[in-house]
Amino acid sequence: MKQKLDEEGNKCSILSKQQKFNEHCCIRCCSPFTFLINSKRQCQDCKYNICKSCSTYEKKEKAWICSVCQQA
Repeated sequence: MKQKLDEEGNKCSILSKQQKFNEHCCIRCCSPFTFLINSKRQCQDCKYNICKSCSTYEKKEKAWICSVCQQA
């Protein structure tokens, strides 16, 4: 599991260096953001933009958390 999280961190590091990649696509699954179908949200922990399918809403913290930060 640690190796998987490390690999995910490396992927995010590379993708975040691409000009405005995370403004238009989810950092976790690379799917493009759309206004109604796949809206953009920000993970409270890593601060990357993520889609609905790669995140969960934490009622306690009143914030979205990506699946990777949740596993970590």
